Amino acid sequence: MSSTTPRRNPTRADVARRARTSPATVSYVVNNGPKFVSEETRQRVLRAIEELGYRPDPVALSFRGSDSNAIGMLVPNFNGPFFSDLVAEVERQASKRGKAVLVGSTAYHPSAEQQMLQTFWRRRVDAVLIIGPTLQAGSSPVAHGAVNVLRFGSDQVVPTGIAQRAAARAAVGHLLEHGRRRIAAVLGPVEHGVFSVRYRGWRDETGYSPQQTKRLARRAEYSFQGGFDATMELFSQPEPPDGLFVSNDTQAIGALSALHRLGLSVPGEVAVVSIDATELSPFLIPSLTSVRQPTDLIAEAALNIVDCSPEAVPEFVRVPFTLELRESCGCPVQQATTPE
Repeated sequence: MSSTTPRRNPTRADVARRARTSPATVSYVVNNGPKFVSEETRQRVLRAIEELGYRPDPVALSFRGSDSNAIGMLVPNFNGPFFSDLVAEVERQASKRGKAVLVGSTAYHPSAEQQMLQTFWRRRVDAVLIIGPTLQAGSSPVAHGAVNVLRFGSDQVVPTGIAQRAAARAAVGHLLEHGRRRIAAVLGPVEHGVFSVRYRGWRDETGYSPQQTKRLARRAEYSFQGGFDATMELFSQPEPPDGLFVSNDTQAIGALSALHRLGLSVPGEVAVVSIDATELSPFLIPSLTSVRQPTDLIAEAALNIVDCSPEAVPEFVRVPFTLELRESCGCPVQQATTPE
């Protein structure tokens, strides 16, 4: 055999031969059931697994029994940098727990969402982590977490994430500290409930009248183009804003492009803040001041909900946020933070 021939991964049958038992018994040891295996036989199987370097396929395991070692994830799309950051972090942490992650995109269509939920159900996943807007999961409306955890076998949905309204207040309040007095807002579509919560935070902090709000707030598609178009409209008014709160980094990228197109300096003429603090934020020009939703803590909390006993499932989980200060608001580049 050529030295360049890839080495074959050991199989369950290889483990069974080494342990002098059946492949079914190997499965019972790996899956901790459903049939009893004597301690002597179990130790032989475990030694064979270690000696051969056998690693069960977590996706294959997901098709057996109710404890599937697999979870599903629903995302609206893979274009938004926050979505991709969060999916990557969930996959990283799930792998450490021996779980497979099956990811599906809904493209914002309720029918696609229902189809994916049915697919996950057939594959016997333990739970589904729902990212972004959704109409319903089971019979319970999904709350406004960065991740909303649906455990199969229960209609309960557990929102997991930062305090969205407080995060918006912190971002807008920072612009006020910079002396900005006409702060506009670019928000995602009304169908995305989280953006309505962030809108209320903007209103809390600015105290604008309904007429001022009409002039200074714009809803737009959750995309680079949506942020660009809304910003072009806001800053083409006779009395343009001197500050801009964008409710997500995806739209903020389009907003910065629009301000550049209009010849407005950031932060000189317009100070900008956002929410998400994705990996792109420090590399934009200027670097973007943004509230960080900690993907590591969100992923950990969501996976803990998946693993906890039914009687211990919480109603919601909050994780702390930080306001990462960079150039777009007028601060020097640093890692200053504002705790929740």
